[in-house]
This record gives sequence, C-alpha cells and structure tokens, in this order.
Amino acid sequence: MKEIFIVSKNASLSNYLYLLLDEICPKTISLAMEFSESLDLIIVDSETISPTEMKDYQRDIPTVLFGFDLRPALIQYTSQYDINGIISLSMEASDILKTIQVSLEKDIYYNETMIGMLFSNKANEVAEKIKSLTDRENEILLLMMKDLTNEEIATELDLSVRTVNAHKGNVMRKIGSKTTSGLIQTLLEYSADFRNSL
Repeated sequence: MKEIFIVSKNASLSNYLYLLLDEICPKTISLAMEFSESLDLIIVDSETISPTEMKDYQRDIPTVLFGFDLRPALIQYTSQYDINGIISLSMEASDILKTIQVSLEKDIYYNETMIGMLFSNKANEVAEKIKSLTDRENEILLLMMKDLTNEEIATELDLSVRTVNAHKGNVMRKIGSKTTSGLIQTLLEYSADFRNSL
C-alpha cells in the first residue's frame, strides 16, 4: 500500500481529496497523518499553499499539485518545482487516477488540457513581464491586488499619490493591461506567485 500525504491548510479539502482518491484507487493508498521523508507521494493544495511553503515539503518525493480548476498559473509551479502531475476537480476520474499512478512511479503525467497550457506562451510571457517590474512596482502591484486605493498605497509606502499613479502606469504598461481590473485578472489567471500572495 502506497502512503500519501496531503499538504493543505483546508482540512475539509484534505478529507475530500483523500475520499476521492480512496474511491478511484481503493486499497492501494493510505493517508499519512504527518509528513515524513518515506512517503510515496505528496499532494499539494495550490489553493492554500504558497510556492515558498511548497519548498518545505519537496525532498525527492513525487509531488502532485491540486487546483480547483486547471489554470495557466499552475504552469509556473511545473517550471519552478519538480512536479509529477496536476489534478483538479474539473478532471475526469480516469485522468486523476492516471496522474496518481504515474506519479507513484516517479514519472510525469499531464492530461491534454495541461499539455496545451504548457505549450501556451501566455503564462511564460506574463512571467517574463512580471520579472521586468522593479521592487517598488511589485510592492505597489501587491497593494493594488489587495484592493487598496491610491491614497492608501501612498500612505502605506510613504509616497505621494502622484508617485503611486506613475508607478501604477508603469506596471500596467509593462504587463500590457489597459485597465486595473484587466491587470488583476491577468495576474490571477497566469501568475501563481501573485495569486498566492493575496
């Protein structure tokens, strides 16, 4: 019997994932109650675990990511970390089972939807644009995503409102968005780091 550990800050989601896995691959897996280096597989809930926290769990143990849906931001995890597969609530049970089976063999498996996203340039383009931002622009962008007004951002960073507006304009130009809502939508869809920073 293979031992898995689900890394999540949401106990209900952990229980659901275990019940789902137990249903599609009964009597072949058991749920570990704590993390250890002898695990056969870990499943990381990308909805509640940030990329920096994920580093604490990866120790040559096959890793599968969970997301509520398959979204381009998950692609960044596959390039930054050693990921064996991705599962989501929107996947067919056969794809989830195949992902788990292949990952337990320490191999990599992505379904057709994820393969299409892996070869899409959009996620990589957004990641490159984000890298072009200055530290100050990143600070302002994070505060924008937390729905702070220009005045609140200025107070938080001890800047003038005019300076905040100039930085926001630079951010929008560099990312290629015409509106703040379009900018935030792009980052939530294509950037795992920004999505998890909220």
